[in-house]
Amino acid sequence: MNLSRTLGIECLTIHSVYIGVLVLTLMQLVTAEDYYELLGIDKSANNREIRKAFKKLALSEHPDKNQDDPKAHEKFVRITTAYDVLKDEELRKKYDMYGEEGLKDDHNQQHGYRSWNFYDQEFGIYDDDPEVITLSKTDFEQSVEGTDDIWFINYYSPQCSHCHELAPSWRELARELEGVIRIGAVNCEDDWYLCRQQGIRSYPSLLMYPQKEKYYGERSRSELLKYALKQVRAQVFELWSGNYKSHMEDEEKSSRPWLISFCGDGGDCLEKQTTLKLAAMLSSLVNVGTLDCNVQEKLCSKLGVEYGTYFFQPNEVKKSKGKVINSLDAKEIAYTVLEQLPDMKNLKPEEFKESLANLKENTDTAWMIHFTEDDELHDLELRKLPMLLEGLNVGRVNCRYMRTECNDLHIHKFPTFVVFKQGGGHEIHHGRETAHDIAAFARDSSVTPVRVLGPSDFPAPVVNSRETAHDIAAFARDSSVTPVRVLGPSDFPAPVVNSKDPWFVDFYAPWCPPCMRLLPEFRKTSKHFDDVSFGTVDCTVHQGLCNKYNIRSYPTTILFNQSVPHQYHGHHSVNGIKEFIEDTLKPPVITMTPELWETTVAKMGKEEIWLIDFYAPWCGPCQQLAPEWSRLSKMFDDNPKIHVAKVDCPANQQFCSRQSVNSYPSIRLYTSPRKFVKYSGWHRDSQSLRAWVYEYMPSKVATLNWQKFSNDILESRDPWVVDFYAPWCGHCQVFAPEFERVAESLDGKVHAGKVNCDAEQWLCQQAGIGAYPSVRYYPGSMREGWQQDMYGEDINSQDGNYIIKLLKSKWKQSQSQRDEL
Repeated sequence: MNLSRTLGIECLTIHSVYIGVLVLTLMQLVTAEDYYELLGIDKSANNREIRKAFKKLALSEHPDKNQDDPKAHEKFVRITTAYDVLKDEELRKKYDMYGEEGLKDDHNQQHGYRSWNFYDQEFGIYDDDPEVITLSKTDFEQSVEGTDDIWFINYYSPQCSHCHELAPSWRELARELEGVIRIGAVNCEDDWYLCRQQGIRSYPSLLMYPQKEKYYGERSRSELLKYALKQVRAQVFELWSGNYKSHMEDEEKSSRPWLISFCGDGGDCLEKQTTLKLAAMLSSLVNVGTLDCNVQEKLCSKLGVEYGTYFFQPNEVKKSKGKVINSLDAKEIAYTVLEQLPDMKNLKPEEFKESLANLKENTDTAWMIHFTEDDELHDLELRKLPMLLEGLNVGRVNCRYMRTECNDLHIHKFPTFVVFKQGGGHEIHHGRETAHDIAAFARDSSVTPVRVLGPSDFPAPVVNSRETAHDIAAFARDSSVTPVRVLGPSDFPAPVVNSKDPWFVDFYAPWCPPCMRLLPEFRKTSKHFDDVSFGTVDCTVHQGLCNKYNIRSYPTTILFNQSVPHQYHGHHSVNGIKEFIEDTLKPPVITMTPELWETTVAKMGKEEIWLIDFYAPWCGPCQQLAPEWSRLSKMFDDNPKIHVAKVDCPANQQFCSRQSVNSYPSIRLYTSPRKFVKYSGWHRDSQSLRAWVYEYMPSKVATLNWQKFSNDILESRDPWVVDFYAPWCGHCQVFAPEFERVAESLDGKVHAGKVNCDAEQWLCQQAGIGAYPSVRYYPGSMREGWQQDMYGEDINSQDGNYIIKLLKSKWKQSQSQRDEL
C-alpha cells in the first residue's frame, strides 16, 4: 500500500472529527462522482488500463492546458484522487465496498499533482510498450514470486535521468526477447513498497528472477541480450547419426512436433541465438533441433533435405513430411509453427451442458474454457493452451451464440477464461491473458477448492454444503499438521480469553475472500509457535459470539494475552503475523506512563533522545503505525542513548493534555524534557522514521563539493568512503542513516563523505555515477602529491554491516602495506 496515503492522515480529537465528517459529507454531496466513470474505465479494469486512462485524462484535462477554465484545478484534483485510490489494491477494495465514506480514515482528500510535462514525458516510462510488462505489487506476487518463470525486471524512477537513458535499450531488449523470457518494469515512485520489499536502493536496478540476481554489466542492448540469453533454460538438440534414433524414439520427445534447422550449401541456417530463442518460445510444445548437412550428408539425404528450416508433426520426421519455413526471424518462425498446432475445441450448447453435468458427477476431468464473442481467428498465443494443459480439457464457448449460458455465469467481458472443477464450481482468471499465465492459473485452480459464488448458491449449497472428498482431503492434509482449533461459544471466555497462555483467534466468514486468503497463512503461522494456541471462529455459525466480542468486519484476528485483546491490522502473510505475535508477547517499545516519565524523560541526559508516539487505540493510522514503530525500536537496540516509547492518550488523558497533544498519532523526538520536534513527513514507515531521527544526531559524514572532493579525497593519503546521492531519491534517504552508522563505526579508520549529485552534477558526471545511491571507496594516494583515481572502487551494497566489514578489512590491508613500505 502507498504509505504516503495510508499513514499520512492524523486522527483528530472528537470535536475535530465531528466537524471533519460534516464538511466531508457536504463535499461528497456536491462532488460525488463514481471514480470508475471519472476515469472512463470498467470496474474490472487492471492497473495498466487504469494508468493509461489516467494519463490520457492528465494530458487533456491538466490545468496547464486549460488555463481559461476556473474549475480546471478542482476537476483535475478529483481525477488524481480517483487514480490514487483505484491504483492501490487496498484502497480500491475499500472504495468498492463502501465508496468514499470508507476512505476517510486512509486517504488524504487534498491531492497535489505534477506539471503537464511530467505526465507527458515522465509518467510511467513503459506504459505504452506492450512488450514491457509493467508490474504492480499484486502482479509481482502472482506472476513473479509465485512461479519459476525467468523475469528480467527494471526497477526505475521516472525522475531518474539514468532510467530515461536506459529506456530505449530496455524497449529493444523486450522486443527482441518477446516470448523468450519476460521483460518487466516497476515504477518505484508508484510501487514504492514493492521496491522496498525487493531491496531496491538505487535506480535503475536490473534484477533477474527467479534467482533474484542483480545485473551490474554494461546497459547496452547487446550486453543485456547476451546476459539474458544465458539465463534461458530451454534446450536445442544438436542432431547427428549417433543420437538421431534415440531422440526420435524418446517417449517424451516423440509426443511433440519437431522444428529442425538444416545447415548446408545453398541456403542460410538459423543462428545459434535464433534457435535458442525458438526453443524458449516453444518450450514444452515443440522440440527444436539443428542438423549440419555438411557433416551428416547421409542423414540429410535420408530425410530428403539439403538445407533450410522444417516443421514436422509428432512421429513424422521423415522424407517429404516436413513443412518448409522460409524465414530467419525467430518471431516469424514461432508464429508459423503455432499455426500448425491444434486449436482448442469449440463447444456447442449441448456439449457444454453435458461437460458441466459430468464434472458435478465427478466423471470428467476439469475444463478450462475460453469465453469469447469473436468469430475471427483467435490469438495464436492461445494455440499453446491445449498442449500446456495436458490432463485438462480445454475448450471455447462463443457467447454470441450461447448468450443464456454466458449470462447465467455473469460473463460479460471478453475474453474470459474460466476453470470448471470436478465436483462442481468454477473460478475465473483475472490475470494476464498470455498462454503461460492462463495455463498456470488453470493448473492451480483445477486442484484448489476456491469457487465463484452467486445468488443460487445461498443458502444451499454454500451454507448447507456437502463437501467433496477432494476438498476434505486437501483440508485434512493441511489441518492435520497444524495446531489450529475450531472454536465455539463453549470456548469463551474460558479457556480462550481467561487462559494464562496466549490465544490467537481468527474470526471469519466463509463467503469473505480476504478470509479465505488469510486462513492458509494463519495455519502456516501456527507451526512456528509452541507457546501460542491458534483457533478459528466461523461468524456465520456463531453470530452471537462474534457480536459479543464486537466483531464488525471479516477477517478480524485477535491475540488474547493474559485476557488482554490485541487486534492484528497488518498484512495477511506469515511474516507479518509472526512479527505481530512476537512484538505483542515481548514488546520492543516502552509503554510510557506519567510515573515513568518522571523517572526517565524528565531526568534524561544531554546526549539522550526519546522518541514517543502519542496514540489512540481506536485510531486507524495509529494502528497502521504500530508495527512500523516496533521495527523502529528494534533498529535502535544497539544504541543505549535512543529510547522508543508510546503513550495511550485515552488512558492518560490529563498527561497528553499537559503535553498539548491534540491529534493522533503524534510522533515526537525529545532532546530534553521540554524540547521536542514533531514528525511531519508523509512516510510513516520505520526506514523513513529512522532517517528523520538521524537528522537530529551528530553526523560524522562530511558534505563534499568539487573543491573538498579534490583536496580532501583525491590528493589525500587517508582512505574515504563516499555516498553519491540525489535528494529526490527515496532509496538514498533510506540509505542515509545506514551510511551514518557506517561512518560512526569506521571513525578513526576511514573518513566518510557525501555528494549531492543534483547540486554537484559535474563532479558526479566526472566520477561516472550511473545510479543513486552509489557508494565508492577511495583507499588514499600511495604517495604525497599524487592524485588517486577519480572513479575509486565501487561497493555494490547498501548493507551497513557488509560495508563496515569490507572497509575494516581493506583498512587493515592498507595499513600492513604502508608498514612494509
